[in-house]
Amino acid sequence: MADQRQKIIASVFSRRNASGNLEEAYVSHVKIWEDAGVEGGGKKPRYILLSQANNGSGFIHKSKLNTNGSFSVGKTWTLSELRAVEVVNPLAFNITLSRTYRWQTENQDDQASFLEALISLFRVITSGAPLQLDGIEVAAPVTADNQTLSTQAEAGPSRAPRLRSQTPIQNSSPEIPLAGPPQRIGPPPGADPPVNGSQDYIQSIRPGDRSGPQPVPVSPLAAVTGPARTRHPLNVPFRGQATQSISDDPPQIISGQESLIPYPPSMNASPVLSIRSQKPTVRVEEFSTQQDGPSLRRDQNARISYFDAANQATLDRLVSITHDSHLNVEAEEEDVQDTLTNVEEMIEGYEWASEDVISRKTTKGAVDLIEARLLDELMALEKANIHSFLESDDRIGMVMKFMDDAISELDSMDSLISTYKIHLNAASDDILFIQSQNRGLQVQTQNQRALLGELQNLLRTVHVEQHALVTLTQESLEKGRSIQRLEEASAELYKALQAGRDTDMAATMERLQEYRTHNSQFCKRLFDFLSIMFTAQGKLLLGETNGLVMPPRGLPTVIAHQDIEVYLGRYAGLMLYLKEMDENVYGRLCAAYFSAASELHSTQLKSLLSIFLQSVKKAPEDDQDQGFMPTTTSASKSATSIRRAGTLIRSPIENRNKDKDKDRVSDGDLLAAEVLGLLLEQITATIYREDEFITDFLQINDAGLTFADYMGLDNYFRRQATRSASLSQATMKLIRNSLDLIFGFLPAELKDFIDVALSKDSMEIVAILVTLERCLVGAEEKNNQFVLSLLGKQQNRIRNTFDRHIHNQLKGIEQTKLSSKKRKGVTHFIKHFSSYAARVESQLVRADGLETRKLVDSAYEKIVHTMFESLKHIAKMEGEGEDKGQLNYHVILIENMHCFIVETSKMDNASLVTFSQRAESIYDENLSAYVKMVLRRPFSKLIDFFDGVDRLASSNPNDLTGNSTYNKSALRKVVKEYTSKDVRKHIDLLFKRVEKHFTEGSDKTTTEDVTSRTVLAGVWKACEEELLRLLNRFSKRIAQSYSGTGITLEFTASDIEAAFHKHS
Repeated sequence: MADQRQKIIASVFSRRNASGNLEEAYVSHVKIWEDAGVEGGGKKPRYILLSQANNGSGFIHKSKLNTNGSFSVGKTWTLSELRAVEVVNPLAFNITLSRTYRWQTENQDDQASFLEALISLFRVITSGAPLQLDGIEVAAPVTADNQTLSTQAEAGPSRAPRLRSQTPIQNSSPEIPLAGPPQRIGPPPGADPPVNGSQDYIQSIRPGDRSGPQPVPVSPLAAVTGPARTRHPLNVPFRGQATQSISDDPPQIISGQESLIPYPPSMNASPVLSIRSQKPTVRVEEFSTQQDGPSLRRDQNARISYFDAANQATLDRLVSITHDSHLNVEAEEEDVQDTLTNVEEMIEGYEWASEDVISRKTTKGAVDLIEARLLDELMALEKANIHSFLESDDRIGMVMKFMDDAISELDSMDSLISTYKIHLNAASDDILFIQSQNRGLQVQTQNQRALLGELQNLLRTVHVEQHALVTLTQESLEKGRSIQRLEEASAELYKALQAGRDTDMAATMERLQEYRTHNSQFCKRLFDFLSIMFTAQGKLLLGETNGLVMPPRGLPTVIAHQDIEVYLGRYAGLMLYLKEMDENVYGRLCAAYFSAASELHSTQLKSLLSIFLQSVKKAPEDDQDQGFMPTTTSASKSATSIRRAGTLIRSPIENRNKDKDKDRVSDGDLLAAEVLGLLLEQITATIYREDEFITDFLQINDAGLTFADYMGLDNYFRRQATRSASLSQATMKLIRNSLDLIFGFLPAELKDFIDVALSKDSMEIVAILVTLERCLVGAEEKNNQFVLSLLGKQQNRIRNTFDRHIHNQLKGIEQTKLSSKKRKGVTHFIKHFSSYAARVESQLVRADGLETRKLVDSAYEKIVHTMFESLKHIAKMEGEGEDKGQLNYHVILIENMHCFIVETSKMDNASLVTFSQRAESIYDENLSAYVKMVLRRPFSKLIDFFDGVDRLASSNPNDLTGNSTYNKSALRKVVKEYTSKDVRKHIDLLFKRVEKHFTEGSDKTTTEDVTSRTVLAGVWKACEEELLRLLNRFSKRIAQSYSGTGITLEFTASDIEAAFHKHS
């Protein structure tokens, strides 16, 4: 407990004000446990501290014990905020400030002691403010008699009985603060006051008891220990606090000492002042203004105590002797009676003898008067007390003089100490300044040493050994080991130049200028050597075959540049050095390489194009002239052309599928598109390989590789290289156009090749488009912009050529005319379309996902639409009469649509299915019209009669018998005209007419006659079906409208079928 008290004082109450006094003084403390909340869980220990400030106010602090043993305050309340105190149980109490707090303690005695000190200090601070107490036993405020006042003056505060109360207790008189102005009165230490002086002091505070018997003498031990523990002046008692216990209980133990205070029996028997004895409580430790530990300086406001132990002991002995001589029971009873009489007389004049005494309703005016009178009496007692002490001993003046001298000496010492403190502070400032200067000197020394080390490292870095410079100027550039030594020597020079790039120190400028000269000389030497080697290596590769591999059979191939790439790849590191250290020379070297590479590739590819062009197969003259224009050749020649076209369709497919025979094909036996595909395969491979090589050799990529990275230098040099690695706009433009500079000849050469190939076979234009588009797909995968541009331009140009080709075909169709005097059957463009489409489709193998497929489908749509419109126009021009012209119209459309359907159906092409369906629709429409027209001539009477019957039956069926045109007689007359013999005769004439329509003008030795016979069979079958349908309709109508006449047709379906089968 004592250790905790010392730690609390050291942690919380050790702060002093400007005068050197403590701002707050420790009074008491108690350890509590409070809820830790939802997050903390359980309970946490805290300490409630009670203190009094030097200005007289009191505080309640809640603190916690830190891990280092110190205490820290978390919350503070002023003691004047206290409203109520409730003891829940011996280990828990509630305290009401701004709100009510419940705290649990560990020790019952600590709780009781803390609460007693809390209540006592509250009354001192608030001068008797109301306080609600519950479950606490405190001394009831009573009017002090002479004995109480005497005992209070002599023995000081002692344990008092506590009255359990739940109502606020109003003190009868205000309290005097513990701290006050310094009093230089009282007996000096060690001096015994005279007996009469002590007796006068005792009698002065007991004016009503001079003639009566005296109380029991107070124990000297109690008289001595009481003031010693309180350390308060005797002339400043605590008002409102009972100082003598009125109880029948035996003497109480206070802090380990026994104080025996007997009381007269008559006191207990008194009905007025009788107070129910309560259970004694733990002593409330009084507030002490003196702190543990020496004080540095006296507080000017501190009150000087007059108490002296020796004088007090003498006084107690005198009082004890006097008390012993008057101790008897009768005197005590008389004294009590006198006291009661005085009390009754005192309260009689204040109207206390009314109902208010019984109902405990105190008149405020009477209370104020009593309080004022008691204050006057108490002030008089204090003055008498002070006067008695001042008059009792003449040595007080001497003591006061000595004390004044001591204070003067202390003030002088304080001024000296202040002076010393000023000098020490000045010296401390000087010491701090010297220390800071010392630290600055140390930092400066360290910086200078670090700077010196950096300078030495810099000089070592910018220094290049002489043998390295000699290596750069004299080492061979041809051998691999020599190239490695050149890279190492150039790395030394590189580091020196990079380290000195951002420095302007005079110590390094002269040396760096010398190194820059060596760098320029080495770069020029490297440029001269590589420029010569570019051309020399190209000539070595060309040899006598212009850089081509000529096999015994088949097409040649381009010799790869692998040997040149391996040879020049040895200089990749030096190229990086050249790129960073001399951009101008690097740009010139790039241009020299591009020129040499362009000359090499131009020689190779031009030779390759010439040889491949000789391998393109030239189409026959007949195929070249074949188109949708009308031909002037004979029918036999046309047939031959058709067969030849079929041969041309099969040859490319067979050649593509037979890789083994490709190498054995002689010159002039390959199609243009096939040769172009082989050519572009080698050209694109050459371009891709060259692009990859110059990217690695000239380092024209986004990798950002530097010479420092290549040589594995320190990070410093890598960062320096990265900062200065950017090239100028001119150099970047030169590098970006590298492929254009190398292969700039290729677009014109490729254009000439395609044009010459198409001149040999113009129908290969579709296959060439397919080949170009497939190469473009590969270029997109490689993301090579040069190849995309090269092939894209050729593709656009060929597409325009294809559009012109289709336009010419449409123009030829529109110019086709047929003579009106002579029917020629199937038109030329209808016959030619199948062979044309077959030739085109043979060039679109595995091209369904390409744009060329859509382009060809669009061309088909244009051609078919133009052909069908031209046929209709031609058919309208045929025939002199209206009926004959109409028949010729249907005949021409039936023949041409039948031919178109048959030929397109053989091709089995999805793109032509729509056109076949359209042709079938036109064919069916015209065939139906033609059959109806040719059947009307032999069977017109019969058809017209039954058409009239149908119309009349639908409008008015009952009029048939009364109508002379459609009655039974008319029916019998019409039926008689169409006997079975007549029907067979009509059918024979019909066949001759139909046969004439579809076979006239056709050559029986050609396929045209075969086509006509096929069309004739279809038309004849349609005529038979139509006539049978009419027979069925006529029979039904007779059965419906003429059922009771017994008239029937005189020919049957068997007669019709037999007549038609005769001509099948």
